[in-house]
Amino acid sequence: MSYAELAELFKLFAVSLLLGAFIGLERERQKDRPLGIRSFALIGGIGTVTAFIADRTGMVWVVPAAFLVLGALVVVGHMGYVERGRRGLTTELAALMTFGLGVMVHTGPMELAVALGVVTAALLHFKPQLHALADRAGEKDIFAMVQFGLVAFVILPVLPNQTYGPFNVLNPYNIWLMVVLVSAINLVGYVSLKLVGTRHGGVLSGLLGGMVSSTATTYSFSRRAHDSSAFTYPAALAIILATAVTVPRMAIEVGVVNQAFLAQVALPLLIVFVASLAPFAFYWFTTKDRAAGEAPEVENPVQIASALLFGVLYALVSLALAAGQHHFGETGTYTVSALAGLGNVDAITLSTSRLVGEGRMAAGQAVDVVVIAYLSNLLFKGALTALVGTRRLAKIIAIAFGFAFLAGLAVIVLV
Repeated sequence: MSYAELAELFKLFAVSLLLGAFIGLERERQKDRPLGIRSFALIGGIGTVTAFIADRTGMVWVVPAAFLVLGALVVVGHMGYVERGRRGLTTELAALMTFGLGVMVHTGPMELAVALGVVTAALLHFKPQLHALADRAGEKDIFAMVQFGLVAFVILPVLPNQTYGPFNVLNPYNIWLMVVLVSAINLVGYVSLKLVGTRHGGVLSGLLGGMVSSTATTYSFSRRAHDSSAFTYPAALAIILATAVTVPRMAIEVGVVNQAFLAQVALPLLIVFVASLAPFAFYWFTTKDRAAGEAPEVENPVQIASALLFGVLYALVSLALAAGQHHFGETGTYTVSALAGLGNVDAITLSTSRLVGEGRMAAGQAVDVVVIAYLSNLLFKGALTALVGTRRLAKIIAIAFGFAFLAGLAVIVLV
């Protein structure tokens, strides 16, 4: 065996032992624990040892045999703790998972094993938060999350992956893939919002609410400012932050669809993002009126009806972009961007990124399209604040959005 091969084996076993110890470290915090850091490190190591023996000797039965022995030991140990009043199988199941991860460290891919190990430790550590989430989630919320599984894993695989219609831009699989992407982003924000609840005030709730729906967050905080004048500045901070979060959300969408385009649009989006956050920083440090507020009223965004609506919107925007560019050139494209961005920047961002990837739109023009959509969205939210909120809130938002709007115009002209 060469030195390089020996070094690789040492690396594998080190990763296995450390991964098991990492999972076991969380269990050390628990009272009356059946297994701790040493046990989990050894279990991970045993998984890698058995996989190594099976690979070198051809005795593939070694791995399942070791798993059965480990399972038997876990059962016996669990029975002893049950007699002492302990309930639950979380630690025992984590032990079996650690053995499997140890095997995977040897068989590969090792990166996936490490990632799963981190996720396992996170699931163990965030038990109170996960239980709190389950307590907060109503029947409709749980049903909507089940619907996300339907959207992502049932509907998507059966759709045809080919283009139809005029300009060859309507691809059912691609359209629904964008639906899944936006639904996933919304779900992450929604779950985070449920976990935070009202404990950290309106500003953080506004940030997370912006990840779900910045429009809904703007409406919710504007209405509360209208009901209570003392809530004006907290509402303004939350609205500004929720709207600014739209920019990194757009960057994530661009990066998923077209990484090459992300490299070109990153600087303009960064400039717009900084300009959007600057008013928030100014008001945050110059006012003492930061009273905590409740989380925004945002419905669960992962529903079949919402998915269908966004799918139709995305298809229409894609078709309108292609038609506008074909018949009216840049003027038509920018007009579609401004109109589409009024209520939702996701569809225009995703469709533009895809058109750039397919060579249907120049990257420079696409950058302007994305920025125009965001500026249009600023105007819509500013108008929404003026209609629903108070004159004082509308004035604050107008100044904040005006600064971001001018920065966006500068990006379009100069960058």
